[in-house]
Amino acid sequence: MAVPGRPGELPLVGADVEATTVGLSLGVTGASPVGVDQGAAGLDANLQALYGLFGVRHRLLDVRYIPALGAAEVGAEATVTAASEPQVWMGAARARLAVVLRVPGVFWRDVSPSTWSTRTLGAPVRVSALDGSTAPVLDAVLRVTGPVTGLRITDTVTGGWLSYPVTLPAGRALRVHCGRMDAHEAASITWDGTAANATGRVVTGGPGSGFRFLALTPRPVTSVHDRGVQVLVQGADTTDATLVELRARRAFL
Repeated sequence: MAVPGRPGELPLVGADVEATTVGLSLGVTGASPVGVDQGAAGLDANLQALYGLFGVRHRLLDVRYIPALGAAEVGAEATVTAASEPQVWMGAARARLAVVLRVPGVFWRDVSPSTWSTRTLGAPVRVSALDGSTAPVLDAVLRVTGPVTGLRITDTVTGGWLSYPVTLPAGRALRVHCGRMDAHEAASITWDGTAANATGRVVTGGPGSGFRFLALTPRPVTSVHDRGVQVLVQGADTTDATLVELRARRAFL
């Protein structure tokens, strides 16, 4: 950011990422869903199906792709910002359709979440379920089983932290949904619950803490190809029953 009267620019880091766009060039044939070539009639049916797909405006599209052979499938929610009239070669029963998608949420993510757990408190631990991420994970779900007093979980890269400064007794569990920014404490906690009776007892700090809970940020560990997330879990009055679990999807630029 440039400031009048100051040479150069302010050395700001961690700026939010803008929404991204993806351009698609689709080759369309007359093949049916089972692979039978139906010629011009099949081509027209396939184009109509694509018009119906990309013409949706009441919801986001679930877009997925596999980056490479053997790689995990990733997905993102997108809107259609532009689509051209298709180029059609009717004699060959072929067409080409150009579409531009916008990904408001910026990041691509794993289709299915992974889980991770630790009983290690007081030392940084690597969240192996998020290995390979290239973007911050902003919607992790944390589940903590007591007893623990003054729970605090810190992202070691940014220094951002989340705390439950009261006592979580034995036989009680806490769920913190970082994406929804809510929390719930009960004797039994499920990953997908929506109750939120403990949200007001959660305290956050560090970069971005004014508008989100904990952001889990990857960084190169042993090399640029070895990216991982590390957290520091702290708390007092724990026992062998104390457990911290996490469920999340890796995020990618």
